[in-house]
Order: sequence, then structure tokens, then C-alpha cells
Amino acid sequence: MRTSIIAAATLAFLASAGVAIAADIPAAAIKAPPPYQRLYDWTGFYIGVNAGGGWANARSDFSIGGLAPFASVDNSLFGAIGGGQAGMNWQSGATVFGIEADFQASGLQGGLDAPCPPVVCAGLIASFDQKMPWFGTVRGRLGYASDTWLIYATGGYAYARFETDAFASAGGVAVSLSQSETLSGWTAGGGIEVALSRNWTARVEYLYLDFGKHDRTWIITGLPPINDSTKVFTNVARGALNYRF
Repeated sequence: MRTSIIAAATLAFLASAGVAIAADIPAAAIKAPPPYQRLYDWTGFYIGVNAGGGWANARSDFSIGGLAPFASVDNSLFGAIGGGQAGMNWQSGATVFGIEADFQASGLQGGLDAPCPPVVCAGLIASFDQKMPWFGTVRGRLGYASDTWLIYATGGYAYARFETDAFASAGGVAVSLSQSETLSGWTAGGGIEVALSRNWTARVEYLYLDFGKHDRTWIITGLPPINDSTKVFTNVARGALNYRF
């Protein structure tokens, strides 16, 4: 009996001592992982310059008096482009929203010869030189950012100056005509942009611009009015350098 009492007392002492020792050992601190911080923030206003090249197509259908077209021609325009852009970005997580406007000086131009069938135009021979000296866009942008890289789609409004110089001769009579107009349409494309530093970014971009179909009338003495229905679209590939504020 005495032995049992001593054993019980010993166990109680050891248990109380263990609790006291454990109480003196500090619990290991558990720290939450630090919040994710992106390396680059695309939010902000920027301006920049760009340069590249473009190729356009102007398809003209010629008709007289509302009849079916008597001739259709395709004119290809090629040239260098260059200009500037300004925009604003807002970033939320990995998503980047933005708006941008640009204006381009353009060297796009091309020429063609369009003979008219003698039975229709009494041997009329027409030549065209067409050019697009400038164009611009106002677009929205939607992209996915991975720190210093941004891939985006873009689209919106497009406008352009389109000029046609024509020379025509028939029956010994020659005439020169010129017309200029500002076209309106839409544009869509995309690109990839990379941050070079806190303030500088560079990008490559492609845009498709569609100006729809536009009608004009050519008046040549001694001939019935000739209707010219022209559809114009343009492709642009360019590189750009931006400064972010």
C-alpha cells in the first residue's frame, strides 16, 4: 500500500514538472506568407512614337447610270508610316484596361491603269494614282499582364485621308481629275508590350483598318457620269516606344 502511494506521488510530481517546463518553452511563431506584389504596375498615362509599314487595297467598281459595273479594278498601296500615340492604362490584378489615340503620317500609295471597254466608253483609257497621306485611330485596349510583359487586344474608330488623281483620254480629248476625302471606319488588332524600366516600354503591334465602301462620281466632258464605288482597307505593322509618367 505504501509503495502504491509513493508511486502515485512520484507520477503526479513528474506530470506537474512537465507542465511547468512545457509552459516555459515558447510556442513557435507561425507567420502568414507575405502578400503577392507585382513587379510592375501598368497603371498611368503615357506618350510615345512609332514607326513601321502598311499595305492597303482599294477595290473600285465602275458603273454608268445605275447599271451593273462594267469594270472592277484592285489597286494596291504600300509604304512606310510613322507617328505618335498617347494613352492611359488602368490595372486590376493581371487585367489591364486602356484607351489610346494615335496619328500617323503615311507613305502608302499605288497606281493602276484601268482601260474602259470601247463599246462602253468609246475607247476611254483611265489611269489612277491613289495615296493615303495620313490616318489615325481612337481605340480601347484590353490586356493580360505578367509583371513586365503585357499582351493585349485593341479596337475602335479609324479615320484616314484618301486621295485619287486620275487621268483619262477618249476620242482625242484628255482630262485630269483629282478628288480627296476623309474616310471613317473601324480598326482591330493586337500587340505585345514589355517594360524596359519604370518609365519606358516598347511594343510591336498589328492593326487592321476597314473604311467600308464609298461612292464618288467622275464627270468627263462628252461622256456620261461614271460612278466609282471604292472599298478601302489597310493593314499596319509597327513598333513603338512609350514613356510612362
